[in-house]
Amino acid sequence: KNEMGLGSPVVLAKPTREEFLFHARRGYPIVVADWAEGMKYTGWSCQDFAEAFPFGYMKAEYIDALPGFNRKQHDIKVIDGELRFKLGSFKPDGKTWWYNFSRPASKRYKDDPLKPKQGPYVWHVKDELSAKEKIKVQERFEAPVFLQDPLNKAKMNRSFEVWFSPGAHSGAGAHNDGYCESVVSLQLRGDKRWRKMMLPKMSFLDSFDEFDGGVYEAKKWEPDLGFLNSAKGAVIWPPGYLHETSTLPPPD
Repeated sequence: KNEMGLGSPVVLAKPTREEFLFHARRGYPIVVADWAEGMKYTGWSCQDFAEAFPFGYMKAEYIDALPGFNRKQHDIKVIDGELRFKLGSFKPDGKTWWYNFSRPASKRYKDDPLKPKQGPYVWHVKDELSAKEKIKVQERFEAPVFLQDPLNKAKMNRSFEVWFSPGAHSGAGAHNDGYCESVVSLQLRGDKRWRKMMLPKMSFLDSFDEFDGGVYEAKKWEPDLGFLNSAKGAVIWPPGYLHETSTLPPPD
């Protein structure tokens, strides 16, 4: 167990294809410490993405927690009933670029110092860009050296989203992903703390909201994995894992 008293995932470095698949096919949470070694996006900051792809629109998690926020003062889109803000122009307070501005996360997360304290952004490249725009983003994304077969390269290239976490302690509250397949989270810059747990046993009589901190309110958050993922590392996990993230200082 680590300093949080929690277990750790399988950690690999420069794995062979066979070594990676051995663990992935058994459903083990994995960290590949050097997944992004040599990739074009490695080391990119939030500002780098904003300047390279100003046409993108991202979701601002917990934007309602920002005091005095007025949506009418910003260039926005509404997609599936949710607000999206433009990478190339959004200034939450009207004067400071979003990548230099720390927004508060949900007030519900103040009870635990390990829960995120600043709100992140997510850019849904995979399903919210035009085909022409998507190609501009995808052409710099690469599969790791141990997964260079055409099927895996195409799948990873066509199904990614980008999370931006400006400021220290920025991240997402514990949630389960809606897509029923394994997920790879690649850390391009900085360090991020993770806590995870499998979905607890439940029935329709005691189910709870699996998204955005619902497990906290249900008093069922009992993480059994806790670890740090540093730049160039990737976290891989199968469906059914609740996960919480928070970036470490210094703010970036």
